[in-house]
Amino acid sequence: MSVRARSLAEIGDLSLLLVRRYSGALVVGFTLGLLPWAILNFLLLGYIPINEARDGIIDEQTYYERARYVWLMCALVFLQTPIAGIFTTYYIGQAVFEERPPWATVVKACRQSLLPVLWVLGTLRGPLVAMALLATNWGGEFAPGRELFWVLVIVLWAALIRSIRPFMPEILLLERCPLRAARGQETTITASRRSGLLHSPLSGDLIGRYLMTAIIVAALALGVFYGIMAVRGFLSTEWNWTLHLGSLPISDVQLLWLPLALWIVAGLSIFMRFLGYLDARIRLEGWEVELAVRAEALRQFGTESSPVLSTPQAENVA
Repeated sequence: MSVRARSLAEIGDLSLLLVRRYSGALVVGFTLGLLPWAILNFLLLGYIPINEARDGIIDEQTYYERARYVWLMCALVFLQTPIAGIFTTYYIGQAVFEERPPWATVVKACRQSLLPVLWVLGTLRGPLVAMALLATNWGGEFAPGRELFWVLVIVLWAALIRSIRPFMPEILLLERCPLRAARGQETTITASRRSGLLHSPLSGDLIGRYLMTAIIVAALALGVFYGIMAVRGFLSTEWNWTLHLGSLPISDVQLLWLPLALWIVAGLSIFMRFLGYLDARIRLEGWEVELAVRAEALRQFGTESSPVLSTPQAENVA
């Protein structure tokens, strides 16, 4: 497969090939990354479908509560996807150009960047803020201000930042750019400076690609969800959102199948973003030439390290 600039359609096709080749990055890495967030989401929102199933009444209020739960779950998964995908991002960054690292090494490497990741991807981009906001209304009735207006503001803010600065996970995890330069090392390329160098020249193209990717991901999420619902219906002959085990009602769709469909598509979006990162470096830095030279050096001497995993120097990214 040649290293060259590619269209969004080609990136989508390559992401499926990448998933097939590095399925462990999705099955193992993304599962490790999403589990803490999935558990926290259950603790934050699980009371909504549980109370609905316990009442056993399907009326207009039931549909409002389901819409409330779907909106909040979709918002949280959207916000949490970049930080949940840190293990996958690091793994494929190593596996594509070097060799498949053991998962213990991946976890250790990501733990070293945990504080910058939590600050940038967890706080500045909204997931921790949204979760704290929802926690203030835990167990309560629908609060339009906190659960609709402010969550929508956070989602729109995150979407705006991610449309113009989508590759911060790669900058923090693969390029290891620090948040601030150490004293006496003012020439160090910080994450914000590197982000500007990588994103600013492509800002218009990145926004357009982000909007198209959002539409594709939303369609995939709907397809995966309704596919799961169809299989569930054929196997259980139960087409309502509440499954009855004897006299015990269980809201399995809301508690299990909806989050599962969202996380599956979120995992695929990590691969698409990584390939978009490679494409951006190829477009801006003539990276296909550098990769060809380094690949030849690796083949002949086995000593040249991958440009993905090395911190970029000023002369390389200026």
